[in-house]
Amino acid sequence: MKNKLISNILAFLLLLSASGCKKFLEEYSQDEIRPSSATDLQQLMIGEVYPIKTHFIKYIDLMTDDVTSNFVNDQNTLYRLYNGEPAFTWRADMFEMMAEKGLAAVDSYDHYYRCIKGCNVVMDMIEKVSGSEGDKANVKGQALAMRAYYHFMLVNVFAQPYNAVGLDLEKAPGVPLMLSSVVSDELPSRASIAQVYRQVEADLLAAAPLLEQYGQKNSKLKASDLFVYTLLSRMYLYMEKWDKAVEYAGKVIARKPQLLKLSNYAIPVNTANSTVNVFDLNSPEAIWMFSSHEELNQFFALPAAYGQPAFYEVSPGLSASYDYNWTTGAANKKDLRPAFFYTRYYISATTYDVKLLYGSKTGSSYYTKGMRVSESYLNRAEGLIQQYLENGDEALRLAALADLNYLREYRYDTRTVSYVPVNIANGQALLDFCREERRRELCFEEHRWFDLKRYGMPQLKHTFRGFDNQSPREYILEKGDKRYVLPLPETVLRRNPNLIPNP
Repeated sequence: MKNKLISNILAFLLLLSASGCKKFLEEYSQDEIRPSSATDLQQLMIGEVYPIKTHFIKYIDLMTDDVTSNFVNDQNTLYRLYNGEPAFTWRADMFEMMAEKGLAAVDSYDHYYRCIKGCNVVMDMIEKVSGSEGDKANVKGQALAMRAYYHFMLVNVFAQPYNAVGLDLEKAPGVPLMLSSVVSDELPSRASIAQVYRQVEADLLAAAPLLEQYGQKNSKLKASDLFVYTLLSRMYLYMEKWDKAVEYAGKVIARKPQLLKLSNYAIPVNTANSTVNVFDLNSPEAIWMFSSHEELNQFFALPAAYGQPAFYEVSPGLSASYDYNWTTGAANKKDLRPAFFYTRYYISATTYDVKLLYGSKTGSSYYTKGMRVSESYLNRAEGLIQQYLENGDEALRLAALADLNYLREYRYDTRTVSYVPVNIANGQALLDFCREERRRELCFEEHRWFDLKRYGMPQLKHTFRGFDNQSPREYILEKGDKRYVLPLPETVLRRNPNLIPNP
């Protein structure tokens, strides 16, 4: 029955896309399949809004400095390497090329707006359905929170970073704001970056009290007040409103301070043998979760099945940044994140390859991405350091160090050797350390590309290694390169001539 309802609502959404200027509900008259209760709208959220098993920017990490490519000597699996080449080499036609290869769920623009459309249907119908005020307020809060999240992701994928030097935020094109399920004959244009951020902020601030009061029992697969606080903290960090980033990160930590202590668990041979996962229904630090398992299959396929290296794997730079001893039987492995966050593998029965393969923090859970409390510690630490750099208040530096050391102690092996806290006196050096810690902790969780953008869009170099008889080809993304802002897909531009294409 639930599946039928969701299918019928999906038909509503498709009709909405093709309709003229009439209201959504006026265009469909079959009352028996019209959502009539808050429970029905919650099912719409689950079926059409939450990305439980779908990942809309699965290619994003291929574009960062966290990934490298390998040679492939098997024609039968070569396609997996070339699936990721358009993103890995920052091609201007990356979306068209990936679509030609038949990759699923890479039309990020359409995916995000379909989910926004579902949020708007909920918003427009919420006062017309039955249910308790609490149930309706909870669903409304979720719809507001998720609409904010999707607009936030869109503006960060398809627009300049908020803190770009010399950018006029009131004029720089962001993305269209879709705030109603009422369809107009007029095609939408791009709102400014400032307008998009204001709307994201307004939606989150409106969602917060609803979810604070009525969303406390929401599962980790739904938006909650902690989801809202985390996104507000992230948004203010991008906006360089350091005090606000610190404030909302603090709200998360005050309610949910605990992290997963990796040294309490046996070091796994690979994540498939792990009984713990930072993204897990039982994880003390998970706030919101979804799966990106398709990404592993499409771009990072486990090489053990093919007897060859991974097609794409963790870059040497990221791998070397961990304080971890890969020697078998070493007494002190120190930073345990490589063992718990990635999959190690055998090339043959006798040869052990200690390179890291992106394992999506799979562990014992299918959920691999979302929001975690560790982000709040890192957001707060960065905001505190930035304020310290502005005013020199020593208390801010010490507070930032406390957050970073608390996080690191939960990640280090403390079974035989106590964790040694870091103490960095220089403010800029501390900021650099915080950013590296953020990279180590939040890698492959849809942060690195956006962080690189707000760090000033540094130069990146990728070497594409194709079939083994080909010469490696080097690609460079120059500092401040316009390709840091992804192109609007050609299919989108053809449908809507009102959209200004990215340069």
